[in-house]
Parts: sequence; C-alpha cells; structure tokens
Amino acid sequence: MFLLFPSLFLAIYSICSGVLPLKVSWLWKAVLSLIILAIALKYQAYSIGGGTFFEPFVKGKALLIYEALYGALVVLTALLFFKDVCSLALWLLKKWGVSVGFSFNNNTMLAVLMAVSAAAGFWGMWEAIRVPDVRAVTLKVKGLPDAWKGTKIVQLSDLHIGPVQGAEWLSEVVKKTNALHPDMVLITGDFIDGSVPKTLFKLEPLKELKTKYGVYAIPGNHEYYSGYANWMKALSQLGLNMLQNQSAVLKKNEAALIVGGTTDLGASRFGLEGPDLKKTFAGTPENATRILLTHQPKTTSGSSERVDLQLSGHTHGGHIFFMYPILAYFNDGMVSGAYQRSDKLVYVNRGTGLWNGFSIRIGVPSEITDITLE
Repeated sequence: MFLLFPSLFLAIYSICSGVLPLKVSWLWKAVLSLIILAIALKYQAYSIGGGTFFEPFVKGKALLIYEALYGALVVLTALLFFKDVCSLALWLLKKWGVSVGFSFNNNTMLAVLMAVSAAAGFWGMWEAIRVPDVRAVTLKVKGLPDAWKGTKIVQLSDLHIGPVQGAEWLSEVVKKTNALHPDMVLITGDFIDGSVPKTLFKLEPLKELKTKYGVYAIPGNHEYYSGYANWMKALSQLGLNMLQNQSAVLKKNEAALIVGGTTDLGASRFGLEGPDLKKTFAGTPENATRILLTHQPKTTSGSSERVDLQLSGHTHGGHIFFMYPILAYFNDGMVSGAYQRSDKLVYVNRGTGLWNGFSIRIGVPSEITDITLE
C-alpha cells in the first residue's frame, strides 16, 4: 500500500503530460489513460487472489511483462519531465522575444517518447533478470598482512530468489562463482523473497559453492519479511556460515583475518537485535584486519568501531542511472563501487539479482564481484 501514491503520481503525470496533449480523439486518450493506470497499479494487482507483496498473484511471463511495463512507465515519467523542462525553456524564450517554431508536445514527439520508454522497459527487465557478468576489482586494505595479500573474494548480494530468479538462474551464478576459484565467498544479504516452504528448494545450488576458507553470509532486510528465525536456520543448513553480530577468525601462516557480519538495520521493526559492531568483533584479535559484512552501506555510519573493509549491498546500484542521486541520499552517498570513509574502505555491490517488485536495470548492470585484496 505504501507504494500506491508514488505509482499514482507516475500515472497522473504521464497522463497529464503525455496523453492529454495528444491530438487524438478523447476515446483514444481514455484508452491510453486506462492502460497507464493499470500499469501503475502493479503492486495492487500482485496482491489479488491471495498474493502478497513478495509472493505475487501474477506469475511467470505475465509477471515479467508487468515488470517491463512498470519500468517503461518510470522511464516515460522521467522523459516527460525532461520534455516539460524543455517546453518551459521554449516558453521563456518566447516571452523574451525569441521565436522558436517548434513544440515538444506534438504527436510525433510524444509517440517517440512512449516508444523509447517501452523499449527501455523491456530492455531493462532483461538486464535485471539475466545471469550477471563478473566485475573484477582490486581493493587495497590498509594494514592487510602479507600472507593475505592476493586473497580472492567473490561477493554475491541481493540474490532475491523467489518469483523471478529461481534455482536454474542461481545454478548459473554458482558456476560462474566457482570458475573464479575464490578463497572465500561472502554474501551480503537479501537471499530471498518468499517463505521457507515455497522458496528453500530454489536455494539448493548454494550447496555447490567451492572455496578454501568457506562461505560467510549475513541477513538482509528481506529475510525479516518471511520468517527471520526460520530462514536463519534454513540458510545454515545450506552450508552457509550465517553471521548475526558474529565473527570468524581465519588464519594463514599465523596471520589472522577477521570476517564479521551484522544483522540488518530493519531488525528493530520486528523486535529483533539490530547491528552491534562491538558484539560482532568481541573476543577477536585486537590488531587483526577486519572485514565487515553489513547489508546496508550506512549501517556503520557514525560508529567508532574499527573496520578496515566493509562489504555491502542493498542499493541495487540505483536500478536506473538517473535514480542514482535518490539512492545516494538514503544511503549516505554510497550506491555502487568503492568509497573511502575515514580509515574504512567500503565496497557496495550493485546486486547479483533483483527484487521482483522492481525488476529493471538501465545503465546499472548486476554483478558477481571478483575482489582481490591488496
């Protein structure tokens, strides 16, 4: 329900700016307006017939088409806003005595904007659901022991296994991950969209991950929406070391490397323990290099606890390139890639998968992150 008003805004703006100016009959305007309104009410359509926000009534190809059309509506709204800014500029020029014999509100221009938006929606949907490419990065971690230099970490994040991404997709992700021969795999939350009985079997490919030092993972905010305790137990049974304000101390040639992980910032909404960095690193070697897994990039903002490298996800890179500033505002400026925050290096994964509630990526590809520590 909380997405109803933003969706209605998209519909109303698109109708007022893109449909009403068309020089066509009112019947055609009414038909186009109803189509746009039906697209905007996507989340309400997902909830009919016993469906839920995370396990929608609409399934299969119909779900993907709906996602593509909703993405097209978002793009259309952005293009129409840009069109209106340009129209305002032309109007001001006319007021200042500069005659420009052109209008952005003609049928051809509006039809082109609608066609471009539709193409972008379906392209963005395909980009969102395909198996991601590998993104190789080298991260220079201050104070990293020589024994751990060259360590290869594969970070996965925001798999969102559920109505869109399933076992077959995840199996391909695992194959790509294993082909990198990682020393460890670190998964930064949001494994699922759905309940344990309906979704656990789709996560079975995670059992096939092969590493030298293990697979370590943390919960994301979505794990809390479908039975947190049940999911923590189920994920552990898949061979994952689930860190809930806990750490693992790894040793190589007597040099220690700490991999810690927190719960999610949203835990308090469910009466559960939120992130606690002091608890996470309690009892670990004081001067050892610390790698922290925390789902939301802003989790450690304002904390005085020492963290050498933080790996996060959650933002999905902003979904669409022009949404980057919005996501940055809500995540302390961290949306995608590496950031230096005082003595702490933060890397934000753009997401390996994508939530079925907004399955679109334009200019923001998903990633399997191949990290080399230096």
